Amino acid sequence: MTLRQIINEPVKPDNLIVFTFFLHLLFLTGASAVPEGRFFFWMPINLTVEAFIMFRLILFWRRYSKHEPRRYNSLQLYWMLMGLSIFTTMPFVRMSYGTVVFWPLLIGTLLLFLLGHLLKEKVGEVFVNPRKLKQLVMWPTALAGIVLIGIAIMAVLRFQSVDENVGIAVFLYMLGVFSIFVANPFSLSKERIEKLIGD
Repeated sequence: MTLRQIINEPVKPDNLIVFTFFLHLLFLTGASAVPEGRFFFWMPINLTVEAFIMFRLILFWRRYSKHEPRRYNSLQLYWMLMGLSIFTTMPFVRMSYGTVVFWPLLIGTLLLFLLGHLLKEKVGEVFVNPRKLKQLVMWPTALAGIVLIGIAIMAVLRFQSVDENVGIAVFLYMLGVFSIFVANPFSLSKERIEKLIGD
């Protein structure tokens, strides 16, 4: 079976909204707790963001789950990963507030979200085009590198005179940035994916 046939093959609708909600709830609770002392300020804000994501997912479920289940599953993954990106990049940005790196970090993070959107077709092509196999291998390698670097950063910062949560915040930030670029290709339509396979 070719990749094009797999894309066009009907799939059973799978409602993952509840799973996405509880996964996001886990991360947004942690994001609200860092930095310490502001939990009850940030929790309602994060829940508002999550409410918007859930609202979008319910709309997509009603629109696509019966007639275009593959499109629904793709958009489901997109919003699940984007929510994780938001809640994992947020703590490190907030921890930098009041320092000289806050504004560059905030602007840089917003630009990364924009860049992930602008590059979604190029990234998507790597995952679906058989001629991009060498580039595809780089993605799990990059993820493994992020995990190793993140663990090293956490170990080093644990012995420095900084907040004990800085290490995990940096690690989660790196994973969040990685998720931005993985998430965006899932927002592409079936027609666009088919075109990328043939390009």
